[in-house]
Amino acid sequence: MNRILAAFILSSVCIGLSSCSFHWHITPHDVKKHERNADTTHFRLHAILPQPDYDTVVAAAAPDSTAIMKKLIDQLIPLWEAHFDYKTFSGKAKIHFSGPDNDKTFTAHFRIRKDSVIWVNVTFDALPVARLFITRDSFFLLNTIDQEVTRIPLSQAAKVLPTKVDFTSLQSIVTGQSLHTGAITHAAASADAWTIQVEDSNYIQHIVFNKKDSTARSTQLRTRAPKGPQAVTEYQNYELISNRKISTFRTLTVQKDTDTYILEMNFNKIGFDEELDYPFSIPENYTEKK
Repeated sequence: MNRILAAFILSSVCIGLSSCSFHWHITPHDVKKHERNADTTHFRLHAILPQPDYDTVVAAAAPDSTAIMKKLIDQLIPLWEAHFDYKTFSGKAKIHFSGPDNDKTFTAHFRIRKDSVIWVNVTFDALPVARLFITRDSFFLLNTIDQEVTRIPLSQAAKVLPTKVDFTSLQSIVTGQSLHTGAITHAAASADAWTIQVEDSNYIQHIVFNKKDSTARSTQLRTRAPKGPQAVTEYQNYELISNRKISTFRTLTVQKDTDTYILEMNFNKIGFDEELDYPFSIPENYTEKK
């Protein structure tokens, strides 16, 4: 189960990392497969849909005039940079993960003290299976099933996930907020949406915003490698919670070669600026995993 948790964390942070390898190590665990009843679940299994060629779309829609293009970009910068502030975040989400060798549903409880602590407790069939505790410089993972603990510097978390982890990006993904790395290089407008292209030295990102309410509709991240992997995130079911508009249902689809990985996060409880604790202790009988 700790590999499923690692896959969940990896898929979440992938869209926020500028040098993500999208390399997965997922194998079936001996925990029995959770059977979901068709009449009680509302998770959707997505097929990879043909993604639009954003480079062509942006190029076709972009005004010929550099001045007009710059004006549109300047108008959309505040939209891209918009974010809600908070001191603490808490959430409960049903997580469905599917890949070539796995199909799992589990529940995750999140607690965040902004820019300080990320705490995740994972249950499977109402049984505790893992607990994660991340600070700006440390990474701890308790595997309750195998009674193992992993504790390493956050900079070495690639040994577990495996990829480098950026704390700020990870907390942004959990709270469903945009990442503000790179620079806007193109912008386009359609009847109901704005699209921006954001580039960094390692990746190209496309973000689509709904004109109706300025919320993010989707993001697409791809590496600069011609045949590299890509990740598409869809944001749905926005709710106004404590005067903050947040997506409560998100779908992340990662395509690598011929393999497709899908992660759905359905939040049924979200809170801001509450008094939270972040309990984490290592039982004496746990084995430290090197």
